[in-house]
Amino acid sequence: MNIKLPIYITLIALFLSGLDAFSQENMTKEVRVVKPYEPTISDANKISYLPRISDTVKIVPQVNYLLQTRPVNVGYAIDPIKPARMVGEPLTKLYNSYVKLGLGTKTLPLLEAYVSSKRSEDYILGAFYKYDASYAKVELLNDERVFAGYSDNDLQLFGKKFFKNSTLQGDVGIKGDTRYFYGYDTEIDTSMDKDDIRQKYLQFNFNANYKSTYVDSNHINYDFKIGVNYVKDDFSNHETGFKLKGDIHKIFSKEMVGAKIGVQHYSVSEKVDSSNNTIININPWVGKFGDKWRVKAGINIYSDARDDNTNIYYYPVGILEYDIANHFLIPYAGVNGKIEVNSFLKTVNINPFVVPGKSMLNTDHKLILYGGVRGNFNSTTYYNFKVSYALIDNMPFFVNNLAVTDSIGNQFSVLYDNVELISYFGELSLAPNEKLNFHVKANYRDYRMDVEQKPWHKPSFDLTFSARYNLRDKIILKGDIFSLGKRYAKLNNNGDFVELESVMDINLGAEYRYSKILSGFIQFNNILSENYYQWNYFPTYGFNVLLGITYAF
Repeated sequence: MNIKLPIYITLIALFLSGLDAFSQENMTKEVRVVKPYEPTISDANKISYLPRISDTVKIVPQVNYLLQTRPVNVGYAIDPIKPARMVGEPLTKLYNSYVKLGLGTKTLPLLEAYVSSKRSEDYILGAFYKYDASYAKVELLNDERVFAGYSDNDLQLFGKKFFKNSTLQGDVGIKGDTRYFYGYDTEIDTSMDKDDIRQKYLQFNFNANYKSTYVDSNHINYDFKIGVNYVKDDFSNHETGFKLKGDIHKIFSKEMVGAKIGVQHYSVSEKVDSSNNTIININPWVGKFGDKWRVKAGINIYSDARDDNTNIYYYPVGILEYDIANHFLIPYAGVNGKIEVNSFLKTVNINPFVVPGKSMLNTDHKLILYGGVRGNFNSTTYYNFKVSYALIDNMPFFVNNLAVTDSIGNQFSVLYDNVELISYFGELSLAPNEKLNFHVKANYRDYRMDVEQKPWHKPSFDLTFSARYNLRDKIILKGDIFSLGKRYAKLNNNGDFVELESVMDINLGAEYRYSKILSGFIQFNNILSENYYQWNYFPTYGFNVLLGITYAF
């Protein structure tokens, strides 16, 4: 037995008891609890590896198959579907024919008739006739009242045929006009008999037009015109005119290509001219356009052949425009040039008091430069303002033929001069509603003559104003104002000329529609009663009234 073990135990016990007594006497215990004890358990991580078997032997299956095709008869028949039809109101009756009768203080009588075929998708046929005459007198500067009557007869037959992608239209007619050379220099003592100063013009015309109506750009569009005109006066002077025009163009994605061709031939009697006149025109052009802009460029080529003398002319042609503000503001500019044909028929339509059988020269518009701006303020307002500069050779001017021996100046000859012309043009259309609309147009021209003192009988300013008002489709009111600036008339070759006063011609009219087929009208002309002179020595009518009825059927 080991006696040392109890001794060790006893010593250890005494030592521990001494430590306890020592700690109780020297330690101060303080415990602070911040928060309750929260036991936590760490997340467990699961082993995600799966056992994998690697097989080194691969077997590819082989499949053999055989297809046998055969038709399957389903026994199904397609029945056509009937097109849907819109059920609407029945078409309103068209009154496409009318007769108008009138009687006035200067006009005696007025007869106008129009007849047209009924509504059709295939064609239109019709006829028009108008007879207008006057037996009035006017007062000259010497207070003498002279006969200044006239008469117009016009008969036209017309038709139009509609095809799938084109239209064919034409007209044929006859027209007879009578005028009197009633104006003369009142300082010359003379007397005139009505039969001695009468001039008659007889005209025949035929026109035809065939053009395409394609609305897409996959086709070539075309427009061909042909016309024949014959005019004869009371002095055995006559002219036959033939015209042929063609326009062909093609639109691509952003480009346009086209060409215009024209042929004019005028055959006249020996009294008018000893030679005929033939004009040929070719105008090839190309264009390009975008959403806001358009450009076009080409060349005008003219051949003017008279007898054995032929002249060739070349004119540049170009157009540039850009839509700045969605049709509100469209500035544009261009250059052009052309030969203007002054035929016998065109001349007498401008001035019927011209010397019978007067030969005319063609006018050469050597250069035309222009620029302007146009657009729509809104859906009811349109405007256009333009400035142009032109160099013109052989511009015709009408002058009284006082230079001729024993002449009293009651007929007009023609002088030619080269002109530098600056023009200003303005136009405004306004339609506040369907009942009311206005339209005004004005021109101002600055002529810079080469030889002549003034642009004889050509006004520097002209203005036209028109207004229409529809009151409940029962009363139609209209008014027109026509104004001309000062003009000048040449008296002789000594530099003497006379100034013709400016013109202000106001006309008012009204129509009362009693029913859809019967209406009455009244027209007041030259309300200011100014006997102004459109041509020197030839005063116009003063105030006059026209009253009549219209019957539609």
